[in-house]
Amino acid sequence: MRSRYWETVGRSRSTRRRFLGTGAALGTGAAGLALVGCGNDDEEVDARPDADDDDDTGPTPDTNGNGDEDRHGGVARYPMVGLSSGDPPTLFPFENLTYLAQHPATLHYSLLLTDVTGADISPDDFTELEGDLAESLPEQPDDLTYTFKLRENVFFHDKAPLDGRQATAEDFADTYQAFLSLSQNAGTFEAVIDRVEAVDDFTVQVTLNEPFAPFLTTHASSPEGVWFIPVVTIESGQVQTDPVGTGPFIFEEWDTGVAINWNRNPDWYLEGVPYFDRLEVSMTADPQRILAGLRAGEFDHSWLSSAIYDEAQEQLDAEGHHQFHGNGVWSGFYFNFDNDDGRWHDKRVRQALSMSIDRASTLGVIDQTGEGDWFSPCVASNMEPFFLSPREHADQYGESAKLFEFNPQEARQLFEAATGESTPSLRITANIDRYGRVAEQTWELHAAQIREAGWDVELTYQEYGSYIQSTYLGDIPEGVGLGPLIGSPRDPNDIMSRNIASSSARHNWGGSAIEEMDRVDELIAEQARILDHDERVQFIHDMQVEMADYVLFVPNHAAAGYAYANPWVQNFHWKNSYAVHRTTVLNSWFTPERRQHG
Repeated sequence: MRSRYWETVGRSRSTRRRFLGTGAALGTGAAGLALVGCGNDDEEVDARPDADDDDDTGPTPDTNGNGDEDRHGGVARYPMVGLSSGDPPTLFPFENLTYLAQHPATLHYSLLLTDVTGADISPDDFTELEGDLAESLPEQPDDLTYTFKLRENVFFHDKAPLDGRQATAEDFADTYQAFLSLSQNAGTFEAVIDRVEAVDDFTVQVTLNEPFAPFLTTHASSPEGVWFIPVVTIESGQVQTDPVGTGPFIFEEWDTGVAINWNRNPDWYLEGVPYFDRLEVSMTADPQRILAGLRAGEFDHSWLSSAIYDEAQEQLDAEGHHQFHGNGVWSGFYFNFDNDDGRWHDKRVRQALSMSIDRASTLGVIDQTGEGDWFSPCVASNMEPFFLSPREHADQYGESAKLFEFNPQEARQLFEAATGESTPSLRITANIDRYGRVAEQTWELHAAQIREAGWDVELTYQEYGSYIQSTYLGDIPEGVGLGPLIGSPRDPNDIMSRNIASSSARHNWGGSAIEEMDRVDELIAEQARILDHDERVQFIHDMQVEMADYVLFVPNHAAAGYAYANPWVQNFHWKNSYAVHRTTVLNSWFTPERRQHG
């Protein structure tokens, strides 16, 4: 059973983002923020599976004995997160918010529900769902109660300490309690969910505190939420380095700095999938190395970047599959409002900073697809129809539209009126050792633009581990923070509840709240209670216009997401999500030629 929750969403998608080639759909997550690097291709060899094949007839297709093509077999190799790949600090997704810890979880763990993928479904559509642990969508006897019937053929991986035993609803209820105790995202679940109970061995009942429109999308199927992790592995610490779950692949090993490897789960609860025998998921992040690997057939697919689209078009197999889509990595400037003697409490200073950013010219430099956009104050550009583009719909923003335009003269007038200073100083703290060289180029461009508007700017870079535990959480040493604020939002409420609301444990601002914060919290709570889809869309449009004036954050540009798959990858329909490995890799397979290649 599939969800048609908000079924108008898929039909109302913009037609701006289309396939650039034939075949499968692809996408990016955090990788949309990575840039070009240097590499050495001198030793490259052409290892494409048919490069030296003199047999024009090709191999005889494999069959499963019934005359049908057998799609099973082969080792899929690809960078974990494309140009933003790297070692996670831990394999335990509850304790660390970084995307590097979330992505691996999607292969060996399960959720209650999962996204539906297909050729006719947008990679940005998270509203059409189907059962994962659950047999199907939940029963909803009222607006507060969701009853999930779990599959009875769900077994933990056949490795210690679970040894392949059957999973139950009580196991899931225990996992949820562990999530509440350990996850920094727990607050966004406690604010919505009153309780999770095991009604019987295979029935989980979730009771909400109040009606919550996006519950199925943001909580029951979120790849930043309640992965089904056996509590015994959490208590022993095994979850850190040797995870055991119920997912489609079984964790084998983590070769630090090289790859994480999984083997096919032969006893998975969905018959026939996965098709690949093994996954070897690389930590490689260098763009030139990735392009060379795609060319040589060492990699089957990868997230890329709109900053290297032209280069990829020139270097990669023309028969492969290219696609771009909206950017979900909502980013920009964020504040500790008490920094600099509290000057950031005056919205005129925040507005001046917004008008000191040249979003259009920055896109022109880093987005070679020409499909980028500008983020709104609280919605990412991949979230149609909720997203109201400040660029394309400037008329709807009214007076606030000017805050998104580069206007150095008015910016100077605003901050001088607010502070009495003609040349205010500004320290910007950002990260590049994980986000890549496209981020570095972007931050440098922004710093130059702000200087042009009259600010005395110092741009400093903080090591990723320190950055994610301090600046990212609003503990900004001085000045402002700059960077991505969320990596895999599925609904506007994800951004609002995790990054903006004052109740969130991880809101990306610090210091004492600005005077508009009570109003912002009121808007966030109201949009989540609107169960009528069209009414909620309109409310969130109006909300973006109102919040543009407050400038709680200074959103920047939204470069288009872009990725590529080689032509031997079949049925590869990407999902713009941390769960892309679960939703996309699971359902794809190789041509017979590629399977023979190994």
